[in-house]
Amino acid sequence: MALILTPRLRLLAAFIGGLSAPLAFAPYGIWPLMPLSILTLLLLLKPQQSGFKLGFCYGLGWFGYGIHWVHVSMAEFGGLPLWASISLMALLSGYLALYPALACWLTNKWQAQRGFRFYLLWFPACWLFTEWLRSWVLTGFPWLQPGYSQINSPLANIAPLFGVYGVTWLVLLAAGAGLLVLRSQAPKMRGLAGLLLLGPFILGSLFSQHSWTTTQAPVNVALVQGNVPLDIKWLPQNRSASLSQYQQQTLALNEADIIVWPESAIAALEYEVIDFLHHMDSQLLSKQQALVAGVIAHNLQTNQYYNALVALGQQSSESGAASAYYYESPNRYYKNHLLPIGEFVPFEDLLRPLAPYFNLPMSSFARGSAQQNNLQLKGHHWLAAICYEIAFGELLRPQLTEDTDTIVTVSNDAWFGTSIGPQQHLEIAQMRALEFGRPVVRATNTGVTAFIDRFGQIEQRAPEYQKLTLSAAVTPATGFTPYQRLGLWPISLIIVIGFGCALWARVRPSTRNYR
Repeated sequence: MALILTPRLRLLAAFIGGLSAPLAFAPYGIWPLMPLSILTLLLLLKPQQSGFKLGFCYGLGWFGYGIHWVHVSMAEFGGLPLWASISLMALLSGYLALYPALACWLTNKWQAQRGFRFYLLWFPACWLFTEWLRSWVLTGFPWLQPGYSQINSPLANIAPLFGVYGVTWLVLLAAGAGLLVLRSQAPKMRGLAGLLLLGPFILGSLFSQHSWTTTQAPVNVALVQGNVPLDIKWLPQNRSASLSQYQQQTLALNEADIIVWPESAIAALEYEVIDFLHHMDSQLLSKQQALVAGVIAHNLQTNQYYNALVALGQQSSESGAASAYYYESPNRYYKNHLLPIGEFVPFEDLLRPLAPYFNLPMSSFARGSAQQNNLQLKGHHWLAAICYEIAFGELLRPQLTEDTDTIVTVSNDAWFGTSIGPQQHLEIAQMRALEFGRPVVRATNTGVTAFIDRFGQIEQRAPEYQKLTLSAAVTPATGFTPYQRLGLWPISLIIVIGFGCALWARVRPSTRNYR
C-alpha cells in the first residue's frame, strides 16, 4: 500500500532528505546517502505539486546543514552578533537552495510519460545544468556538488574521465535508475535499470588505481603549519614573532627539497618584509631548497593588492643555481578567484559601508590573471591555487601544461574553526588530484594540512590546531587525463541530449501517463 503524503508533508520530507545529503560528504563520508537522498527527492516529485517549492525545501536542508560553518567566520572572527551571522548564513543557504529548486521546476516541465527518458536523461540534464550555473553565477559557489561525496566510492575513479561533473551525473543516474527498479512493472526495464544502477560502480572499480599520468622521481616536500591564532595574526606587533617562527620551522627542515607555507603566512605587504624575504632566499639557496610562501603583494605602479604566493630559493634543478627572486619577480602566483566580501566587495558602492563590520584585514584585492605560469621550484612545475580556488576545476584546467607535475594549494581555514568546513575543503582537493592525475600538497595555517597522491588518496595529514611540519616524498606526475583534454564537453553533450529528449517529447504526439 502506497504511503499518501499531503503537500506539506512532501515539503517536510524533501527538507529531511536534503538534511541527510551532507552526511555523504566529509567528515562523515557515508557516500551511499547522496544517491539515496536524491532518490528520495525524485520519489516526492509529482507534476501536480510545485517542483520549485519541493526543490527549495530540499536545498534548505542540504545547504542549511552542509554549509552551516560559514557563520563561524562571521560570529567568532567577524564580530557579528550570533543572530546576525546565523541570519546571513540562512540567507546564503536560501540562495543556494534556489538551484535545486530550479532543477526540480525544470524537471516538472516534462510533458510526456515519466519513464526511462525522464529519470535517466531529462532529470540529470536539469540538475547538471543548475550545478553548472551554481559554479559561476555571482562568482560561483560549487561547494557540496554531489560528485564530491563519492571521493571514497568506486565512482570517484571516473573523475579522470569526466571530472566532478561526470561523477555528479553518475550519482543522478544511480538515483534515477534506483527509482525505476522500485517502480517499473516491466521486468526488462527493471533489469536495464538495475544494470545502469550497478554498472558505473563496477566500471569505477575497474579503473581503480589506473594511472592516466606518468610518474617522475620522488621529491621531498615539507608543509609548515604555523597555527598562528587569527586574533593576533594581523597585528603589527606580532609580525616579528610570527616570521621568526616560520623561519625556525623552515631552517630545521634539512631534508626537504621544497617547503610550503600557508596562505598569507606572512601577514604583511611584501615590500614591508623585503629584507626578511631576501635573507630567507639566501638561506634556502645555501641549502639548495625552494620555498612557496603566502604574502600580500602590492603593485606600486597600479596601487593594487594581491593575495599572492611567491617562490624563494632554488628555481632550477641545477646544483648551485642562483635565485630569481626579487620584488615583483615573475615566479609567483596571484589569486584569481576572489572571495566575495572577504577579498573584494561586489556592488561596491552599495556594500562597501558594510565591510568594516566583518573586521577583515583585506577586502580590496585585485584579481590575478586567469592564465598564469606555474611556479618553478627546483626544476619542478607546480600549479598553484589559493584557498577555495581549488573548488574550481575549470579554473585550474587551462593552467596545467605538459610540464605541470604537482598541484599546490594553500589556505587559512582557521576562519571556520573546528567545523566541518575544512574537512569538506580537503575533500575537494582530493577530487582535483583525481581529475588531473597529479599529487596535491595542501598547506594550511591550522589544518587540514595534507599530502594527496594522484589517485586522490590522503597519504599523510596533520592534526589540526598544532604547530608542526609535515614531510613526505611526493611523486610528481605529468601527462593529460581525458578530463583535462575534454573539459566539460561530455557534460554539455549530456545536457543537450536530455533537453533534446524533452523537446522531442513535447512536439510528438504522446499519451501522458503520470505516476
